[in-house]
Amino acid sequence: MKTIQPKKKRGAIGDYPEIIDVLRALQKRNKTKPRVPKQSDRVGFSLISGDRYSFTLQTIQSLDSEGGFDLIWNDASVEQGVPALARNYHFQNLKLAEVNYGVTGGPDRAVCFGLKRLLELGFDYIGLVENDILLKPGWFGRLTSLFSQGAADGIVCGSATARSFESHVLEYRSGYCLHVDTGAGMVLFSRPAAELILNLYSTPSALQMTTISWRRFYADLFGIDLQSFSPFWACPPDQAVPCTLDWGYTPSLYRHGFASLSTIPTFATDLEFDVETFFHTKYVGVDKDNTGVQYPRVPPPLIAARG
Repeated sequence: MKTIQPKKKRGAIGDYPEIIDVLRALQKRNKTKPRVPKQSDRVGFSLISGDRYSFTLQTIQSLDSEGGFDLIWNDASVEQGVPALARNYHFQNLKLAEVNYGVTGGPDRAVCFGLKRLLELGFDYIGLVENDILLKPGWFGRLTSLFSQGAADGIVCGSATARSFESHVLEYRSGYCLHVDTGAGMVLFSRPAAELILNLYSTPSALQMTTISWRRFYADLFGIDLQSFSPFWACPPDQAVPCTLDWGYTPSLYRHGFASLSTIPTFATDLEFDVETFFHTKYVGVDKDNTGVQYPRVPPPLIAARG
């Protein structure tokens, strides 16, 4: 086990490292560098759909409120409604690059198919969006700006999302959040981060976490106490309940010197569920801007970074 000893800040509960100092130490160890997007960069999203016609229509309409990116549509529908929608819908702003039917085998296969295809097509920023996400106007500019905002603070943004839950915030900074979890529902990766995640899927155990190992990761790395993490409200605290593989994205990125950022406020909401009922949380509002670390600190004498 390697260790990181960033400079420490005096807190009411003892000495602990600041989040950004841990990030910079991880970046130094992994030799990752902040990168500001270039005008020539190409952005592509993989839309993952499987029936649910009404949700899918709302998702593509909200996606198409913005331009400046390509979309590949990967569909696993059994019924005919969504495939017909993919054939006949006329996008006004975004560019539909291709449609792939019969992408069956479950959500993980759809994720891998989309990441692999976007990498093959040479995109610089590679995104995933599921067909139950509703995006607000202005979402694309705010999402892509997270990479520049992170770089301005010396942070290497590996994944960005416009869907911001209060429960998922590690720290509220000026204009953006650092996240503890950004899954496959709505995410934009840098190309190196997308390559990393796709490679980890080749050995699924590399992404597999449980409710206990996930909380322990953040306690060990950042000194953050996530015992009150509300999305795990139905999970017995003393049982290691397996998480879906996308719960491993953000910890894996942090280990390799990439951070996960999200917008303040949220620019994406869920069509399928009410977050207050499902996750026992709320979407992030502008009132949270620059309000600091979200969870209590666990100040160990040494913060361990697991390789």
